[in-house]
Amino acid sequence: MADVTDMRGYIDLLKEMGELREFDGVDLNLEVGALTERAAEKEGDALLFNNFKNHPAGFRVITNVFRTCKRTGPAMGIAAQNGIDFLHEWRKKLAAYKPVPVQQVEGGPVMENQMVDDEVDLYKFPTPKWHDLDGGPFIGTGCGVITKDLDTGKINIGTYRVMVQDKNHVSVKMNMGKHGRMSFERARDAGKPLPIAITLGQGPAVFLAAQMPLPPDVNEFEFAGYLQGAPVAVARGAFTGLPIPANAEIVLEGELPPMKDEDMPKEGPFGEWPGYFTEENVGETPVMTVKRIYYRNNPILLGAPPLKPPASYLPMPLGAATLWEQLEKAGIPEVKGVWGFVYGGQPGPFTVVSIKQRYAGHAKQALLVAAGARAGAYGGKFVVVVDDDIDITNPGEVIWAIATRCYVNRGIDIVKDVWASVCEPAMPPEERSPRGYTSDRVLIDACRPYKWMDQFPAVNAFEKDFKDQIAGKYKL
Repeated sequence: MADVTDMRGYIDLLKEMGELREFDGVDLNLEVGALTERAAEKEGDALLFNNFKNHPAGFRVITNVFRTCKRTGPAMGIAAQNGIDFLHEWRKKLAAYKPVPVQQVEGGPVMENQMVDDEVDLYKFPTPKWHDLDGGPFIGTGCGVITKDLDTGKINIGTYRVMVQDKNHVSVKMNMGKHGRMSFERARDAGKPLPIAITLGQGPAVFLAAQMPLPPDVNEFEFAGYLQGAPVAVARGAFTGLPIPANAEIVLEGELPPMKDEDMPKEGPFGEWPGYFTEENVGETPVMTVKRIYYRNNPILLGAPPLKPPASYLPMPLGAATLWEQLEKAGIPEVKGVWGFVYGGQPGPFTVVSIKQRYAGHAKQALLVAAGARAGAYGGKFVVVVDDDIDITNPGEVIWAIATRCYVNRGIDIVKDVWASVCEPAMPPEERSPRGYTSDRVLIDACRPYKWMDQFPAVNAFEKDFKDQIAGKYKL
């Protein structure tokens, strides 16, 4: 099997699997985005684009890479290929996590070419306009934004959208409460620039680690090493000293000046993961001055644009496993699964938790923790808890449980003013603020009432194992 510790090895694997289609001469203005959206809707192949007008031959863009479990599994060391089995394996892998320290190296393939200071030209790299109403070219979608907190020295990698402002400036949409944004705020309070590096094509494990809601004490490079079963090789950036993946395709290096809100430029609109465009914003988005660009020969930009659900750049709500872990660490027993139907890195605005009820109030406790835990709060809206006989990956079964087991008078609660995503489309204009958003949560108890569960009507369906047995007997 091909090595999957860098993008090129991963592409070789996709070719071996028959999971890659290649295109020449596709227009960066909407055509790449439209083909990516169509492939995602069909759970189709990964797409590799080459030979763009007005760009050097060999400068490429790859998209739709992680749309299926079959393709994402090798990057995570997981063999399962359907959603719920994949999530179970993924959760076991999370529980067994042991950090794999980085391998410090001098140089590396990413250093094959460099642009320094006045040579920096972001327009050399083919950058699609991903959605028709986007406010500009977003060079960073499948990216890793690397920062170092000036107070703690902690390295963080996050995935934030990155828009080209001009040839040597990009805006980095770090939202309030995110690790990168908190580091920027602390540096700005001290009147200092924040060193920053952005990878724009990297080993799949580094990208997956960057976009996951990992605990604050987990180093994303060490987590990526654990996923790929080998240390991530990192080189030291010449301008910032930050660790950058030595086998990355493209890395931008520079700083976020301690810019005041009123000096921050326009950013957006952008088509985001809930399936709507976020509006243009001014005074919200820090700007990076790009001092250096490192890139491999024939570099490959990784595109992972958000798409209208149920299409996604991910095969399933990977963040649901993190929320599952956080529920158990908070003391919620007998959690049997967590799922989301509209998701990005987090489980999203419709999160479902399955439990085996053990005591009165168990379901409500699970709802409250899920609404407030870090992995469930950001981007959350509706949280549903169901009994463990419900297939939480099946929206029809979830709706059936809500419709028949939720006694509205006692089964629905609202929690006010929880940390919210800036991508919340239903947020009233007067409640939007550059200082961050909060919104309410609807908690839906769709479990059979524990206190009289033994009197609840029996389900009029056979057990799955019995149906499988009889269907097999008569070859139905």
